[in-house]
Amino acid sequence: MIEFASLMAEVAQRLLGAPNKQHSTQAEWRYGTNGSLRVSVEGPHAGTWRSHEEQVGGGVLDLICFREGCDKHAALEWLKQQFPDVVEDRPQQQPARSRVVARYAYVDERGDLMFEVERLEPKSFRQCRPDGNGGRLYNLKGVRAVPYRLPDVIEAIALGKPVYVVEGEKDADNLAAQGLTATCNAGGARKWRDEFAGIFEGARVIVLPDNDEPGAEHAEMVARSLRNVAQSVKVLQLAGLPRKGDVSDWLAAGGTGAQLQDMAEAAPEWRAQRIGRLPAVWFGDEDREPPLSWLVKGVLVDGGLSAVFGAPGSSKTFLVLDMALSIAHGFEFFGHKVMQGGVVYVSGEGGSGMRQRMKAWRNLKGDRERAPFVMVPASVNLFDNDDGVSDLIGEVAAHAQTMGHPVRLVVLDTLSRMIGSGDEDRAHDVNVIVQKAERIQRETGAHVLVVHHSGKDRDRGMRGSNALLGAVDAAIEVTRHESGLCEAKITKVKDGGAADPFRYLLAQSILGQDEDGEDITSCVVSAQDASPSEPEGKRKPTLGDRERIALEALREAVIALGQDGKGGSVPTSVRTVTVEQWREFAYRRGLSASDEADAKRKAFQRVREKLHAKGIIGAWDDLIWEA
Repeated sequence: MIEFASLMAEVAQRLLGAPNKQHSTQAEWRYGTNGSLRVSVEGPHAGTWRSHEEQVGGGVLDLICFREGCDKHAALEWLKQQFPDVVEDRPQQQPARSRVVARYAYVDERGDLMFEVERLEPKSFRQCRPDGNGGRLYNLKGVRAVPYRLPDVIEAIALGKPVYVVEGEKDADNLAAQGLTATCNAGGARKWRDEFAGIFEGARVIVLPDNDEPGAEHAEMVARSLRNVAQSVKVLQLAGLPRKGDVSDWLAAGGTGAQLQDMAEAAPEWRAQRIGRLPAVWFGDEDREPPLSWLVKGVLVDGGLSAVFGAPGSSKTFLVLDMALSIAHGFEFFGHKVMQGGVVYVSGEGGSGMRQRMKAWRNLKGDRERAPFVMVPASVNLFDNDDGVSDLIGEVAAHAQTMGHPVRLVVLDTLSRMIGSGDEDRAHDVNVIVQKAERIQRETGAHVLVVHHSGKDRDRGMRGSNALLGAVDAAIEVTRHESGLCEAKITKVKDGGAADPFRYLLAQSILGQDEDGEDITSCVVSAQDASPSEPEGKRKPTLGDRERIALEALREAVIALGQDGKGGSVPTSVRTVTVEQWREFAYRRGLSASDEADAKRKAFQRVREKLHAKGIIGAWDDLIWEA
């Protein structure tokens, strides 16, 4: 049998292309400008890989998961498609071993076992039937489908007692423990069978939906199925449920069977609200929906879809991260009130730089050690199949459990890292991403923000197809001017009024020193009132004594050692010096009264950050200039 490790070279070529010849050897291929991704194809480590930038690695299947944004089952399917001649007959590798934590027996009218539903941990379900020899077969071929706890249902109907229809077996058992009769179908939401209707003839039915979109659809399905046979049908929405919450959550929060009976008696008869799976609002019911709520007031609608776009290097990720962390902390964003909530930030272009930016934000703006914000440093394939979006929705739900806040924002940064084999220039392909983003909205309740690039022609807006722009509720374009001032302009907002552009500089924060003693830096958005078109004579901010000393030292260093700006992120109209050159001149001018090296370094760091935040100086890499 051929081992997966023997396929590493071919897999790497198909996933990563040609290696970086400058950093590679025959046994060890390197990828990336600096060779930060290692793939071993020969020698003692053959069949393994490691990304030193992302701090992840593993074997062949792990590499496929890393590049394709999928799980190991999907990675194995990818291998089968790419190498059918050597993988087709290989036994499938199973995911992490699951254990059965509960079994739910489905019996017929006489109490004879038809089939069972097994609940597994990690959470999943599977169905099985007796094999006639004391064992189980994991298929339901030829087995009659019946509702859960069927004998109890038949008895309750005969006695004129109400029957509660829920989504899961656990919910039905919990209601039974309260002295109520409850049932469900196998398979969860949207799996109700019309053939069950005859069982409920003359029944008083109360449907208890889970608090999510599938739950609402399931309730409609059950009610429609039973409306012509049951004596009455009611759909009872339980107040105070968390998103995706169910009646078991309601009971755990203190609800009782007696309270549920009272609410069921008072509930109105069900009336069809929708046809099929598309939503509908009947005339006269328009005021029943809650009023429009904002995630960022006047800019981003709660639970909506938006895009932030700009050219590479325009600072769009800095802006989106600032917005996301403001939401996680409940801070205003450029004077706009935010709805505090959890944030899941999918950083498809890597995690190391984002970690530095998160640390810089905490240093300059944070007021606590922890916040409901989590970064996912991996790309997610939202185009080629449903695995990526399903996995992401599952991850969002899992993170929400530990945050203590509902997830209000999911960021997909960038579209190019989420589109898999799709093409940004094709409207069809972009619409697939839009549909996946809308699914994330529906199933998580969060606003989804897509970060995207602008095209070479800035006047044409976003790169590629305009299908994304047509779908979003809000679009924000980010530009960076030669002066260093950045501007985020709201080019589209469906339900808000006109909002002024967000203008800001990137304030530099020193995070520590590397092994050579040089500063490790990153940047944070610093709001500004200035406009790119305002005259140079605009009044400068007030400076403290140390800030004046440092600024004079910078001017002196520029006169003595300055070099012309090279363009790009450094304006050609300025003269620059290195941070180290400026530091030496500042020390000479007595920036710090202390002779201790650490105290002097900290004094310089603080004044440098203040001058940058006030827009007095510009910075890029290790170059500094007066703005």
